[in-house]
Amino acid sequence: MFSSMSTATASSLPFSRSTAVLILLALALLIYVGNAAQPGLLDDADGGHAVASQEMLRTGDWVVLHINGVRWMEKPPLHYWAVAVSYLLLGESAFSTRLPLALAVAGLVVMVYVFGRRFFGDRAGFYAGLVMCTSIGTYMFTRIMIPEAIYSLEFTAAFYLFLLAWTGAISLRKGCWSVAALCALAVLTRALIGIVFPAAILTIFVLLTGRKSPAFTKWREVPFFSSLLILLAIAAPWHIIAGIRAWRPDAPGFFWYYFINEQVLRALGYRYPHDFSAVPLGIWWAAHLIWWFPWSVFLPLAFRRLPRPRDWRRLDAPGMALLFVCVWAGFILFFFSLTASRMEYYSFSAWPAVALLIGRGIALAEQESEKWMRRLQAGVAVAGALAAAILGWLVWVSRNVQVHGDISDLLQLKELNFYTVAMASFFDLTTRAFAFLREPSMLAAGLFLFGFTGVYLLRRRGWVLGANIALSLVMAAFFFVANLAFQVFEPHMSSKRLADDLLRYLKPDDAVAIYGEYYGGCALGFYLHRQVLLYNGQYQGLEFGSYYHDAPKIFMDDHSFPQLWNGSRRVFLFAPKGETQEVIVRLPRDSSYILAESGGKVIFVNQPLTPDQPSLAQLQERGTLPAVLRP
Repeated sequence: MFSSMSTATASSLPFSRSTAVLILLALALLIYVGNAAQPGLLDDADGGHAVASQEMLRTGDWVVLHINGVRWMEKPPLHYWAVAVSYLLLGESAFSTRLPLALAVAGLVVMVYVFGRRFFGDRAGFYAGLVMCTSIGTYMFTRIMIPEAIYSLEFTAAFYLFLLAWTGAISLRKGCWSVAALCALAVLTRALIGIVFPAAILTIFVLLTGRKSPAFTKWREVPFFSSLLILLAIAAPWHIIAGIRAWRPDAPGFFWYYFINEQVLRALGYRYPHDFSAVPLGIWWAAHLIWWFPWSVFLPLAFRRLPRPRDWRRLDAPGMALLFVCVWAGFILFFFSLTASRMEYYSFSAWPAVALLIGRGIALAEQESEKWMRRLQAGVAVAGALAAAILGWLVWVSRNVQVHGDISDLLQLKELNFYTVAMASFFDLTTRAFAFLREPSMLAAGLFLFGFTGVYLLRRRGWVLGANIALSLVMAAFFFVANLAFQVFEPHMSSKRLADDLLRYLKPDDAVAIYGEYYGGCALGFYLHRQVLLYNGQYQGLEFGSYYHDAPKIFMDDHSFPQLWNGSRRVFLFAPKGETQEVIVRLPRDSSYILAESGGKVIFVNQPLTPDQPSLAQLQERGTLPAVLRP
């Protein structure tokens, strides 16, 4: 049999397992809960998804999701239920929006530790937890309201229980029922992926190991039927009720839109509306070195002493777990390498497996006292020095730039279709824009230079556990610095500040409109706590729901909106970044006024807010029209 000594490290930790859990839990809560309150919710998915939870409480409808009063049937409800409960308990804010996701990350970090400790040793599990907690990608993609961390936790727990049952550590019935329940929750979190991925991974693993398990000898011993009943009992009711509630007699309804359009056609690249683009495959793969940094430097260690194919049918429990983790990571990464819709974070559910492989690899290398560990740690220090040098240079070249307004004034905006990639806004940065980022840039440069160098010195002195904990603490500090940078970006990426300005004047009878699709200013709707009109915005995310006979009459065009604007009612019009020129040519210059502008976005009003407020025409005559409104 393939020996467990070749797949696991016997190295223990100098503290108890309870202490290890407390350290990981404290670190995760510090990073993810500690950074949850700022910045404000972002326009696009973040604010839009938050509105879906907000409207659950407002309408009392916890079955059919709504955004701005319109049926929205793209996503399953579990994440939105959790956020709605958070709102119920804590009020509606950025913190309560991010709290369920932050707690899911903390649970995921602990679950990765438990998985790694069980099959690869205490030290390997602890290191895997540190990797999961302090990789850049884990932090970056839990700053917005997307469910990746939640269903990754569900997958990790399901796979752990499967392996316990497969190796005979728990009863087969208990393991299968638990896996079925967790997969059902994953379906309610991430739709079909919640069952397709686990089913595919388990099937591939079983085929590779020769359909043999130490826990049972005959397949009829597996409780397939009862497990299927558990899966359906948890996952099916919402789908059935939502399908009935969102049925349309004259056109495709919920089932077509949710299952076919949103999942099958999205994967094939034919989903309508086409409001996304696939990250090029080479860039997508290369970006993982950033998402897993600084631990990606240790990736070569992840492939050490993997079980050879000829041993796959005679593995012990740690060997089976190692093979399973490889299948887990490999299948998800391969799947998204083939699909036509490929965002940066789509592979997130494979990252716990990668963390386990890296944690195990580091523990093995430390156990064998290899020089490669010091060399790879030196690589982290060199990467940190290079990053510090780049940041220092950017701050230096922007030293003479005077800081006025907000960072949007010094960004280089792209075409609107460029922003269909999740992290596209960071490519708006220019060297001059670093004048607004001097403080976080210099703090980050110091952490990269002195922090990573200090970790290397600890490694050289043989303090291996201390080096890994120190590296995690450096990254934790960096995440707080990164959050400072996010707050500088807030005017560019969120309409919260404009919502605050508008709330000082807004009265119940006033009308508020967004030009273009709702996601261009969805944070505005969240912070105003009200439904808004959409001017030339019946497309993208809310288009499908707008065709229902009971959809709210919020969609206006170039014929109906001018009548509202020129009427007696006070109307505020929000122009998202990139849309201001389209808006200004549609407004009468003599009877249009500016309430506020921030981050390349502007709020107009059809009545003066003070007796002497100049109109757009007067601002143009004086040459004081804001730069964002000039041709």
